[in-house]
Amino acid sequence: MSGPGGMLPRRRPDGKQGGRQGGQQGGRRGSSVVRGLVLLGRGRAEGFDCFDNSRDGFLAGLSPQIGFLLVAAALLLAQRPTVPALSLVLLAFCAVLLPPVISHAMARLWRRDERWRRYAIASVWSIWLILPAYVPALLVASVLMQAGVGRTAAVQAVMLLVMVYFLWLQWFMARRGLEIGGFKAALTVLAIVAGSSLLGMALQPLLLEVMPEVR
Repeated sequence: MSGPGGMLPRRRPDGKQGGRQGGQQGGRRGSSVVRGLVLLGRGRAEGFDCFDNSRDGFLAGLSPQIGFLLVAAALLLAQRPTVPALSLVLLAFCAVLLPPVISHAMARLWRRDERWRRYAIASVWSIWLILPAYVPALLVASVLMQAGVGRTAAVQAVMLLVMVYFLWLQWFMARRGLEIGGFKAALTVLAIVAGSSLLGMALQPLLLEVMPEVR
């Protein structure tokens, strides 16, 4: 049924009009996330405003990591249907969820509960900034090797540069996202790193037991 004057478009029975609109909205969300990551990666606090600061936005930020783990878990359990393998999978999921849990506890400690979701959504997306961070780091490694530095030392320098950048990024996001001081932001990052490291220590023996070829 058309609207007054027959000017309203008819809705197609196959729903393609709605599908196009949904695709356009999804594309806009994707471009907004990329823009937010670029801004945050450059130390620009306005990048926080590019993310969907809702519960759905938080779940959307976690979904790529959860999806990857689900695929990896299915492949691992299909090949090694054992209790250690299942334990490894469950701990891997805990590793993804632990940083938001710790940051929420720290936000409550600093009385910044209302700012936590804004920070947490940007934080879960920021993991993807590690990949482009390797590009300038590899260029530095190439320059070092041409200057006569050994390959092992150059690789270690690359890893150190990426780690320092990622720690700075987490500190910056905690400081500007939660709107706390630099010292409190450093303590927040330290708590997240410590918790993740402890969980990683628990993961390592299981990983060696389930996949001894990684020794």
